[in-house]
Amino acid sequence: MHRVRVRPVDCDRQGIVHASRYAVFFEAAMVETLRSLLGSYKELEKHGIDFVMAETSIRYLSPARFDDLLRIGVRVRTLGTTTLTMGFDADVDGTPVATGWNRYVSFGTPELRSTPIPEDFRKLFQPRRPTPRPLTRTAERSPASPTPRSATR
Repeated sequence: MHRVRVRPVDCDRQGIVHASRYAVFFEAAMVETLRSLLGSYKELEKHGIDFVMAETSIRYLSPARFDDLLRIGVRVRTLGTTTLTMGFDADVDGTPVATGWNRYVSFGTPELRSTPIPEDFRKLFQPRRPTPRPLTRTAERSPASPTPRSATR
């Protein structure tokens, strides 16, 4: 989860976050996510790759204003051989304000052309499946099973 405090420079004359700023916020959230996964964005560069934005889409849901604290959730939407699509969901105090995605292409830095995402990085981007929780006594009971007679009195 990435957080950003809305500054005056982020707002239009009405005091609402300008549409163009969400792309900046989402890019910062992506960089911070990579930093948390890799320890440093420079790890990509050490392996001779960088991510270049190829496409973006943003849907505006509700206004955010000066001094609001935006929370931006980041997730991997798709992972291809040379592409990575990250999804973003921004909210203020639980109210969704924007959602979107960026598609990045893995670029080889010395040769400046698309290159496969290295396997060790691919593993970091694989969606993690939640650990199944054990069933509780009440969860094991079918909704169709009759309620014991003593419980209805």
